[in-house]
Amino acid sequence: MKVLKYPVIPLTFFVAAGIFSADLIRPCIKAALLFFAVNIVLLLAAYVISKKQLLQKPWFTLAALLFALCIGLSAFTLAYPPNNPTHYATMLNEQDIPIIKGYISERLKPNDYNEKYYFKIQSVDKKAATGKLLVTVPKDSLRNIYNAGDILYIAATPQPVYVSMNPYQFSYASYMEKQGVFHQVKLKDNFIQQGQVHNFDYYVGTLRNTLTEKLEQQHYSAQVTNVLKALLLGQRQDIDNELNQNYIDAGVIHILAISGLHIGILFYILNLLLKPLRYFRNQGKLLRLLAMLTVLWSFAIIAGLSASVVRAVVMFSFVSIGQYINRNTNTFNSLAVSMLVLLLAKPSFLFDAGFQLSYAAVFAIVWMQPLYSRIKPSKYKAINYFTQLVAVSIVAQLGVLPLSLYYFNQFPLLFPLANIVVIPLSTVLLIVGIAVIILGFIRADAAALLGKVLGFITEVMNSFIEWVASFSTFTIKDIPFNLLLMVCMYILILCTVSWMFKKNYTRTVALLAAVMVFQVSYIVIKWQADNLDETIIFHNLEHSLIAKKKGKAITFFSPDSLAASNRNAKSYTKGNFTDNTEVRPLENLLWHNGKRILILDSTGAYTGNMRADLLLLTQSPKINLERTLDSLKPAVVVADATNYKSYVSRWQVTCQKRKIPFHATAEKGSYTIR
Repeated sequence: MKVLKYPVIPLTFFVAAGIFSADLIRPCIKAALLFFAVNIVLLLAAYVISKKQLLQKPWFTLAALLFALCIGLSAFTLAYPPNNPTHYATMLNEQDIPIIKGYISERLKPNDYNEKYYFKIQSVDKKAATGKLLVTVPKDSLRNIYNAGDILYIAATPQPVYVSMNPYQFSYASYMEKQGVFHQVKLKDNFIQQGQVHNFDYYVGTLRNTLTEKLEQQHYSAQVTNVLKALLLGQRQDIDNELNQNYIDAGVIHILAISGLHIGILFYILNLLLKPLRYFRNQGKLLRLLAMLTVLWSFAIIAGLSASVVRAVVMFSFVSIGQYINRNTNTFNSLAVSMLVLLLAKPSFLFDAGFQLSYAAVFAIVWMQPLYSRIKPSKYKAINYFTQLVAVSIVAQLGVLPLSLYYFNQFPLLFPLANIVVIPLSTVLLIVGIAVIILGFIRADAAALLGKVLGFITEVMNSFIEWVASFSTFTIKDIPFNLLLMVCMYILILCTVSWMFKKNYTRTVALLAAVMVFQVSYIVIKWQADNLDETIIFHNLEHSLIAKKKGKAITFFSPDSLAASNRNAKSYTKGNFTDNTEVRPLENLLWHNGKRILILDSTGAYTGNMRADLLLLTQSPKINLERTLDSLKPAVVVADATNYKSYVSRWQVTCQKRKIPFHATAEKGSYTIR
């Protein structure tokens, strides 16, 4: 009655499908538990029937898969923060400003203006509460950076996390929702710090700070220190944008995120160091297992228990246990079990881009290993080693290609060259870096001596990556790609690799069908984009920005001659699968399918007998809006992001009195005319 040869694989797949379904439909806890109870009954009934049958039918298999789907749905529903009756959102009201008590749990990557933290809530107005907020603190030379465990009392009403205001842009609100964060609070003079809570987050943060101090004692440059903090401690918050972009453009950004690569290196080193324990039979094997698990999980805790490092540690933990009980566990099984454990512990991992990329890369490497392991162009081991390194890099990149195009819309062509150098260097850095940190507690002089070597290697790696990234023509950027194309590309890759394993009629037909599906999908998406006819008024802070989409061409109207390179304009161009753009000066009158769009700028000038279907207010015109509405008689009034907030509030009140629809892009996002 096995579901498959390795039943954990399809079960894990259906658990993931259940989590995905729950995220779409968001069932209440009662409905999820009822569904769970019904499925238990069905599973037991199917089991009893299967036990009585000589020739097995698929009922038990189907019931088991449905039950796995139900487990995923229930796990997500129970873990979804707003379903908790003590969630802070149930205790807020619009009239009163609450007093929120909680503590800093993690520091995030700051932007140019604010430091960012996760803030775990303990109480609201002295009532026990749960939940997590995004806390932003304006950068101030007089204000210290907060540490995990710092207790804060905040007098503020949490506001929703900022949503994307323009089409085809990354939704920060959706991303934060997947992290269990639905609101944010900006700290100015509305809080006090009072003590610390000595919990798990505090001790992990304190340990990280201690280890960071050991690195900073070497007096490296800021770039070197920040790279080592990322590589050894999983702390990427302080890496400057230019260096981070260099790693992205070179195709080696995975080096700065502790993942399967780093844990695999650590696992290999531990295997070598603990190998002598095997000669002590059962006691030695048990000590070896305990030592492996202790070191791996200690490293995971130091690295902040991020999705990628936990996934890797869980997987290698299962490999270690398999070695202890003398079982050569199937690698796909190990991957599936690690994924299942992670998803049951934290269902939101499924939506983490790093989690998805890690599994896609490891799956590709393991699956295609029989293909690239045959490549041995030389009798010299060193040449074959580098050949295998290039092959593994290409295979891993192929595994994550559809996801990379979907999330990042770029593809670095020089990634094989970069990985040939960077992977060996990062291996040496990991070994030497751990040694420097340990020696920092034992022999400061030895740590200083070895630290010079560590700093030199890091500078060499940074310089090499900067050199590779300087060949900008070899990095294809702003590639239009959507979810449907990502799925179709994965189907195409699966069919292609299957065909390479065994070239028969069935797999050839499947491959050709996958090619056709991908081509047809792209043609349909492109046709829909090319036949879109609309005018967009963007939410753009720097200057007014309007796009007119007609057929394959996009015309941007703006006072800025470089408007096409604007972030909002580039996202819109990419989302419409075109590069046929032009920029024209913003005039006072535009047309869209017979509709007249009148634009009033800071001069407030217009012809008295003019009529407008839509009135756009920009650059805070000093006008009497009631008189203007009487004269122009617009059907809709729109105020873009270049206006003063006080003006927008006053205009909104005026339009409400006149019962004329009013759209402020600062509140509702971009405005579309079709």
